[in-house]
Amino acid sequence: MPRRERSFGGLWGAVVGDALGVPIEFKSWAAIAQVPVTEMRGYGTHQQPPGTWSDDSSLLLCTAESLLNGFDLQDLGRRFVRWLDERYWTPWGQVFDVGITTREAIRRIAQGGAPEQAGSSSEQSNGNGSLMRILPVALRYADAPVPELAE
Repeated sequence: MPRRERSFGGLWGAVVGDALGVPIEFKSWAAIAQVPVTEMRGYGTHQQPPGTWSDDSSLLLCTAESLLNGFDLQDLGRRFVRWLDERYWTPWGQVFDVGITTREAIRRIAQGGAPEQAGSSSEQSNGNGSLMRILPVALRYADAPVPELAE
């Protein structure tokens, strides 16, 4: 399968997986086991229609779009601000369930802070948000030489 198709498959898979998980976010494994997820659901944890993806996918899509023009943290930061302020790349024009650390970092960027300095160094701000949007970076640099990856 060509790399382009695999890349699209990975991105689609991440967004679909996110949409499957939005209605059951923060539920216990026991509660999920009683009613397993076998199709798109709606109106669960965040009261969103079926097929709604979260901030994780919106920021993943911002990252993928930004990387189409090369690696530019200023551009990526602007897209993240646009998502938060203008609901860019949201499924229904609504931002919901934004983590505190993510919101604070994007606010720092919006106020003119450098994207590479926007995150917190607090031990308490160590969530998985950055992992949720790293796939486009991995896809973009999958064949890059080690020195380029290190940079």
